[in-house]
Amino acid sequence: MYRTIELILHITCALALVMMMSVGAADIILGELFNMYLPFKVELSGLLFAVVIFLSQPLVMARREHVVVDIFSSKLKSHWKLISRIIASGTAVFVLVLLSIASWHLFASSLSFDEKSIDFLQIPIYPVKFLVFLGFFLTAIISTIQLFRLFSTRREDTAHQKNRNDGEADNE
Repeated sequence: MYRTIELILHITCALALVMMMSVGAADIILGELFNMYLPFKVELSGLLFAVVIFLSQPLVMARREHVVVDIFSSKLKSHWKLISRIIASGTAVFVLVLLSIASWHLFASSLSFDEKSIDFLQIPIYPVKFLVFLGFFLTAIISTIQLFRLFSTRREDTAHQKNRNDGEADNE
């Protein structure tokens, strides 16, 4: 199931990038050759950019490829590093849940009055707002799973340490 979701996110982001690049290239070519520019390029590119950013967010979080600043945590002992990771993950989950709720309300509002772009194409905005919600929601789920794994890692480390200590006592 995870692989299917990951593949769908990758394909959707790739298609959005290809569309964005195609619109940009077409605008430049038409502008240079015929002095005719696409009137919808800015709006469409902005919507596609939002799709790429927010749907790639769960993939980045799942692989732990996001930016981490460890000015202080690199100097901490292992148990303090774990506490620091738990606090950071808990904060991430909290913020992502709030962002999921807020983006769901924005999507519902946009859908209720059939929000469209003001440009030439009248592109519906609500599907993009749903994809923004989906990105936050999936990232919140992944962050929650990672938080629970931190707690299970702590238990495994404690059990491993206890077994090591018991073994050392037996050897003496």
